[in-house]
Amino acid sequence: MESIQRAVELRDACARVAPLSPRRRQVLNLVLQDFSNQQIAQHMGISERTVKAHVSELMQALGVSSRVCLAQVALLAQLETCTCGQWCA
Repeated sequence: MESIQRAVELRDACARVAPLSPRRRQVLNLVLQDFSNQQIAQHMGISERTVKAHVSELMQALGVSSRVCLAQVALLAQLETCTCGQWCA
């Protein structure tokens, strides 16, 4: 039963990915690719502090409590939207 509830929570979080800004989706995609905050900062040309802020705000917006869950939501969102041609990184 707990796994079903978890699946529903992840699906709900996926629905909240679409309204994210392109910049936030870029950070989300890099988290999915297992980039560290430092690597994301270098890749995007922003400070590590800004990356930390983006990651924290993404976690809050998507209702997840860990970076692993954030990556799970990113992967599920990509799988859902790629079939529609909306967000494929």
